[in-house]
Amino acid sequence: MRSVFKLNNVVKLNVIGRSGAFCGDINKLAAIIFRHSLIKHMQTNWFFLSREKIKCLLTYFILLNVIGITLTLFALIYESVNLPFTLTVSIIAIIGGFGTALIGSSVFYMRKLYKSSINKEMEIPTTDKHKIRELGIFSYYLLRPLFALGFSLLIHITLKSSVHIITVKETRLDEGFLYLSMFLSFFSGFAAGDLITYIESKSEEWITKTFKH
Repeated sequence: MRSVFKLNNVVKLNVIGRSGAFCGDINKLAAIIFRHSLIKHMQTNWFFLSREKIKCLLTYFILLNVIGITLTLFALIYESVNLPFTLTVSIIAIIGGFGTALIGSSVFYMRKLYKSSINKEMEIPTTDKHKIRELGIFSYYLLRPLFALGFSLLIHITLKSSVHIITVKETRLDEGFLYLSMFLSFFSGFAAGDLITYIESKSEEWITKTFKH
């Protein structure tokens, strides 16, 4: 009888332990869901843009996309078209790099803009504080393609400097240099925000290590 009693107590303790663990898992899951919803609310609570500004930005990005495609096509078919002037491979690479950077930037931010609209993450500004935030968000979208052009030029300078290190003359730059510059420029436009964050963090580390004494 005592052995049966002990066995029943052990079973009850196991059941209680499992139920307690289950309740703990439920509490953790609820906390994660609450935290996720709170973060999402905080991220979308400041996203203010009027319908007119959204339409303006979409038109702006579509125009930049068309310009980027035009510049990219010009760089790709330059050698196949008879023009009254000649350009070096370096100049063509800059033009093509600007084109692909504009394509990457316009594609990324058009997607971000319409996804935010579809998911109802944007709110129409109603107060002065909301309008100030709207101005900041509008500037954020408006200036990112310019950052992409700057990164594209930085990539061109980096590639060009690496070419000059191995003493290759300008006339010997081939299509590989052009294609590589355009390829990297596209990602510099598409991931301009990540590049800004990366450069900012690395510059802070460099300044801290250099001037810590």
